[in-house]
Amino acid sequence: MSVPNRGTALLAVNTTGAILAGVTCILRCFVRTRVVKGFGLDDWLMAASTVIYIAFCAFSNVGVHHGTGKHKADLDPEEYKTAMNRWYYCYLTYAVSMILVKLSIGYFLLRVTITRLHKWIIYIAAAITCVSCLTFFFLALFQCYPISYFWNKDQEGKCIDMKILTALAILYSIFSVITDLTFALLPAWVVAQLRMDRKSKMAVIGLMGMGCVASAAVIVRAPYLQHMASEDFLWDTAPIAIWSSVEAALAITAGCLACLQPLVKMIGARLGLAIFTATPKSGLGSNLKMNGDISVRRSFTRRTEMFSSANYREQQQKGELALQPGLSEYTAKCYGNTSEEELRPVERQRTETTLRNDSERDNGSKESMPGEVLTAREIS
Repeated sequence: MSVPNRGTALLAVNTTGAILAGVTCILRCFVRTRVVKGFGLDDWLMAASTVIYIAFCAFSNVGVHHGTGKHKADLDPEEYKTAMNRWYYCYLTYAVSMILVKLSIGYFLLRVTITRLHKWIIYIAAAITCVSCLTFFFLALFQCYPISYFWNKDQEGKCIDMKILTALAILYSIFSVITDLTFALLPAWVVAQLRMDRKSKMAVIGLMGMGCVASAAVIVRAPYLQHMASEDFLWDTAPIAIWSSVEAALAITAGCLACLQPLVKMIGARLGLAIFTATPKSGLGSNLKMNGDISVRRSFTRRTEMFSSANYREQQQKGELALQPGLSEYTAKCYGNTSEEELRPVERQRTETTLRNDSERDNGSKESMPGEVLTAREIS
């Protein structure tokens, strides 16, 4: 007679989630370090969150090996203690991973928002996340005295009433849904105001909208939270572990996929796909004449500077636009953003004429920085 086991489903979810989150995080790190060369705080937070989530999956899978997902009556006492010990570490790693991933997404959104209202919404959502997650983390950490009493009841000790932890878990879930929806729906609000083609807008909104699916995982998990006080803990709480793993995996994956647009464009351009090699329409960044101040499609302005090894790091840290001379073209990289412009010098006769006309038009009101007039085309 086979023993009922919910651990098989948990094992499959953990393995799939760890692979999905790990691969997308590696791709994000590649894009940020090799393609746009702007590895920022949000990338560090996401990488740390992914590592801790994989640790969560590892603890959970080891727990499945020792009895997580089975009835207490079907387990050897020592196996039960080991499985409970791994569940305890799952508590902590889950809380830390969720704090980091939401702070990463919040910081990423701060880099693309331009209005004070949007920024305050992100600050408030991040504060709610920190307070709720840290409260849950420390209460889970010190729920028993001594701590080992959580998995080993063959000693003197005591634990707080599990109804308190259950109530806090429900409250955390409510806040989690609010912040997930905020971070998922705010990009739609922000992107709708950007000068992007409709396909790009839909792609960005769709990727960040995966946060709504993470919220759905939290909602599905909610009815099972009442079983946290169950005597048959490992059997009754298996669905909680499953949906917690789904929530974290989707949050990490959505946050990483939102940064992979430059990689997709680069691959598409190398494969010669028309959708990635088409010339932008006039007025949206194509054939822009630039002298002194350079305006790019992301609605911000940077002063051009000739590239040199001396000021490269400084420009990169400040998020300034640096011109890197190549054999026959310039590449302008907007550090800290996911855009990159290819700048080509125009004919010298046209350059001199343009500079002279610009100088006469400005009439000394603004000093023009010498250099070549360049045309721009977005390449990533």
